[in-house]
Amino acid sequence: MAQPAAAQAPVAAGPVDAATAPPFGECALGQWSSGRNLDEQAQVTSATCLVTFKPRLGANLQMGLSARVGVHDQGAASGASRRIREAYLDVDAGSLSVRVGRQIVAWGRADRINPTDSLSPRDFTLLTPDDEQQRNGIDALQARYAVRPGWTLAAVVAQHAGNVAPTGALPANLVPAAQASAAQWAVKVDHTGGVVDGSVSYFDGHERSARFRLDVGDPLAPIFRADFERVKKLGADFAVAQGAWTFRGEWAHALLRPACDVCPAYERRVSSVVLGADVDFAHAMNLNFQWFGTRKADFDDPRTLSGLRQTLALGLNRLNAVYGRRESGFTVRLSDRLLNDKLRWEISAVIDQTGNSHVIRPRLTYAVNDQFKFTAGLDHFGGPAQSYFGALDKNNSLFALVSWIF
Repeated sequence: MAQPAAAQAPVAAGPVDAATAPPFGECALGQWSSGRNLDEQAQVTSATCLVTFKPRLGANLQMGLSARVGVHDQGAASGASRRIREAYLDVDAGSLSVRVGRQIVAWGRADRINPTDSLSPRDFTLLTPDDEQQRNGIDALQARYAVRPGWTLAAVVAQHAGNVAPTGALPANLVPAAQASAAQWAVKVDHTGGVVDGSVSYFDGHERSARFRLDVGDPLAPIFRADFERVKKLGADFAVAQGAWTFRGEWAHALLRPACDVCPAYERRVSSVVLGADVDFAHAMNLNFQWFGTRKADFDDPRTLSGLRQTLALGLNRLNAVYGRRESGFTVRLSDRLLNDKLRWEISAVIDQTGNSHVIRPRLTYAVNDQFKFTAGLDHFGGPAQSYFGALDKNNSLFALVSWIF
């Protein structure tokens, strides 16, 4: 499930004084009833550490470092893992700031579903209760220029990096996608302050999720090949605060083409929209509700086919998470903070109206003190096999973690 473009650092809060701040982060030991690789692996014990260091090297120069190391915490949940999430230099020259190196670029104002967010990839197999930790950095150059108070122009040139997707349910006769070598770029004009916050953006690059195609040399032994499509995307977002209410939305229209020289020629057009609101009430409770919709102009309904052709078309659509020309649904999230913020609970759900599928995700966190906390939760997917969340039911999981924050 996609997340809001908000946090870019580990969940632990670091000291304020960046000039003298030591490294900070969080280490967690967890028990999971299932992994997230769609391979039916049960009872996984994981350990993960997120470490961030942001030393100031001068009046206008700062370094950012963020790394994750773990054991049994991603993919097939076996062995050790390590990743440099961010490693960049920030140069601040007044109205102009430049960041160069590996960095997380997160765009969008909607809650957890962000069609304008196109750059930084995610690891969907990572065992974490906080989906913002799925984000990985990309090697990029980002410049931000304050045109005038409240108005900022941002430009990014970056290498492509694809999402890490579950492999447990993939067919054996599949050729995985190679990372795209062409550079990608994006620009955004952003406004904050006043009645409406909003932005308009444009992205020219590659999709983060691979798209599969069918290569039928032998009808009895078809091959599924994956590539990262070229995409040009125009997007916009907004947020309006009125008292206890905040109204949010995003819109994006994408033109997609094959990236490989031998791929069949096609042009796909995909439009996506998210509209929602959240409200604070009863001291510390928050309710968020959103409607989302997607229209795919190229969808071919497998129900018009028969026999082996229909079976292959259904399998291809399942690999590409495509279940209709128009797909829609809604999200809801209710949260509260109790006991002077020591106890936090949240329950969220995404309802897929097109495929009659859903995911329900309750979370409970108790902070013993500033250094230790306990987290428990559930991921429950349901629906027909030929639906977005029904296809993920092997990832149903109960989990509990104990974390040390430093």
